Amino acid sequence: MLIRKSFVRLAAVLTAFSVIQGAARSASDSTAFVRLDAATLPVTAKIHIGGDPDWLASGFGSMWVSVPKLNEIVRINPLNNTVKARIRVDKEPCYGIGIGATRAWVLNCKSQTLTRMNPSTNKVDLTVPVNIASHGEGSIAVREGFVWFVSNEDGHAGTLLQMSPQGRIRGKVAVGADSAVVVAAFGSIWVTSSGEGRIYRVNPITREIIAKISVPDTPRFTTIGDGSVWVLSQSDGSVSRIDPAQNKVIATIQVKVPGAGGDIAYGGGYIWVAAGGTPLTRIDPKTNKVIDQYGNYKGADAVRFAFGSVWVSDHGKGDLWRIDPAKMPRPKSPPDGKMEARLLEH
Repeated sequence: MLIRKSFVRLAAVLTAFSVIQGAARSASDSTAFVRLDAATLPVTAKIHIGGDPDWLASGFGSMWVSVPKLNEIVRINPLNNTVKARIRVDKEPCYGIGIGATRAWVLNCKSQTLTRMNPSTNKVDLTVPVNIASHGEGSIAVREGFVWFVSNEDGHAGTLLQMSPQGRIRGKVAVGADSAVVVAAFGSIWVTSSGEGRIYRVNPITREIIAKISVPDTPRFTTIGDGSVWVLSQSDGSVSRIDPAQNKVIATIQVKVPGAGGDIAYGGGYIWVAAGGTPLTRIDPKTNKVIDQYGNYKGADAVRFAFGSVWVSDHGKGDLWRIDPAKMPRPKSPPDGKMEARLLEH
């Protein structure tokens, strides 16, 4: 009888422990996260841009917004949330805006040109003919004065170009098919090949390929933060974290925002993802987990972090949102296992 009682007590403890373990696993599951309505985002300003605001960049004390429908790059003063300048570029500025030390750059899909802008005058001071893919889902990297972007001269968007500040081609590198997004970080140039599902790491001095890193299908947008390269894949809406010291993926985060478009940025200690229908998702790089996600709004797309704020372009109403991350819900601490330990003591 005493043996049976002891066995029953032990069984009860083990059952309770199993339940708590399951709850802890569920709480720490990277696919389980808080979903909220976009209407609850702490938007402190909506700056009307007009057209369909798209790509975002920060530099020279301003936010920069591309508006392909208006053939403009709009410069925003973050001190008072007003339009500082509207810079007429070429036809359909469709790729991300490259920010250098003294100039800003943008590729134009319809006119097939590269435009250089002088932030001191808010005017274009150079236009160069180029051959780029017309889908417009790419970006420019500027490193030590040189501009890096993907050319479509081979017919499958697989040639990385290095261009001088004066618009002269200095080098070419064969990369993967359907490449578009180019960023500079960790002494290298990083190129996403959506066709191959790989990230190419290129030495900017020798123009040699250092590594080819496989990620989920159709990788597109990339950001740099917390010592890593982060890549958003459009096939499954996941985010891959690449360690540049190992040249390999060390975490894959299920953000669940598949589909065309989207964007990813780093700032304020978090990774921020935007996608059609889901204006904002927040990822904690300390845990490689999604903290919260804001949905139910179709218009928003590009995202950047600058001047202490998260900025999201709104295709739907032609606005630029400014969001205060300090007013977002505080992330909950992950389970620490203390409850399970206390249970086992009894």
